[in-house]
Amino acid sequence: MKKVITFLSALFLMFCCMVFKPQTVSADQIDARSAIMIDADTGQIIYQQNSEEKLPIASISKLLAASVIEDEINHHQLSWNTKVKVDKKIADVSNDANYSAIGLQAGQSYTVQKLFNATLIKSADGAALALATADGSTIKQFNAKMQKKARQIGITDATIVNPVGLKNGDLKGLKQKGISSNAENTMTARDVALLSQYLVKHYPSVLKVTSQPKAQFTIAKGKVKEVENLNKMLPGGKYTVDGVQIDGLKTGTSDAAGACFVSTGTYQGHRLITVVLHANGKDKDARFTQTQRLYQYFIQNAHQQVLTLNKKQSQKRVTNGTKRILTVEPHSFSVWQIQKTARFTIKPYYYKYLTNHKARLNAPVKKGERLGNIIVTGSDIRTVNNKPITIPLRSAETINRGNLWQRIWN
Repeated sequence: MKKVITFLSALFLMFCCMVFKPQTVSADQIDARSAIMIDADTGQIIYQQNSEEKLPIASISKLLAASVIEDEINHHQLSWNTKVKVDKKIADVSNDANYSAIGLQAGQSYTVQKLFNATLIKSADGAALALATADGSTIKQFNAKMQKKARQIGITDATIVNPVGLKNGDLKGLKQKGISSNAENTMTARDVALLSQYLVKHYPSVLKVTSQPKAQFTIAKGKVKEVENLNKMLPGGKYTVDGVQIDGLKTGTSDAAGACFVSTGTYQGHRLITVVLHANGKDKDARFTQTQRLYQYFIQNAHQQVLTLNKKQSQKRVTNGTKRILTVEPHSFSVWQIQKTARFTIKPYYYKYLTNHKARLNAPVKKGERLGNIIVTGSDIRTVNNKPITIPLRSAETINRGNLWQRIWN
């Protein structure tokens, strides 16, 4: 009897393993027109599929508009408390149920902060248009700002029609002259990833907005509307991923763009960014299920490869200091590895203005001072900006300028 129980227990365990074993996701199983996943800190591409094709991006466009607004606040051209008065043309778009409508009222004023929140949480089209006019700019002028910002980020081939992501003809009274009614914003998935990386690295406070599952918006006195975040991968949402803490970033939907989604979240302390453009499926939630598959592919196939500086690389000669040899950091760091056979090359590069004609550092050197970069290259490494992975190289100690006898001795 004991043998029978043991046999049945083993059989049951085998059954459980077969039934509950996580589904393996292969690289060719992301069902979308285009997709990419990157490490937000280093820009390393972990996965990409048709990431160079220009495609309509719908409301993902609002991430570029948000970047412009963040810049203007950073440069004190606007403040979060700046009030923006909504005109009839913007109100017409904001109250059209065919769009992402929040119901802004003509003649009412709203703060930049409230409009910014509505733009990223509700994807409110009227709010994005109101933000574009916050400093008195026309939509055409704000488009030029977006194009300039895109080029600064490294995006050279984007088509910018408006800050919303709608077709030009859908802007009603704000339709831009000289542009086809069917024209809409387009980018590659790689460009969207580059834009998202810029936003979360330079303005990480944006995640305090995009991580909100709900928010309240005052339309007019006594009229408050509660809006839900369109991102269904936030904690508590329908499409969470075990081990990944999603806190952004932006959805997008149109007839031409299909269902699109940019996500960002942390996994084991590392921030990741994914882009899915035109997810294939029966409904808009396909953008979330395909993003889930991206994270599952990553968890099953990627691991951290620790790279270490050798003794020669971890030290640097110093001229005119109290010591001759400086220790640098980090001594070791990691990159993502998908292919088990991948090989990596690491090499420190020092800023020329810190070194003399013999390539030695000039004292004094302060602990924590940035001295240059560690450049990582390899057969399996690709980055979103097509440059090598760059790790800041810093001094691990302070070496002061020596006195006369110390300088002579050293």
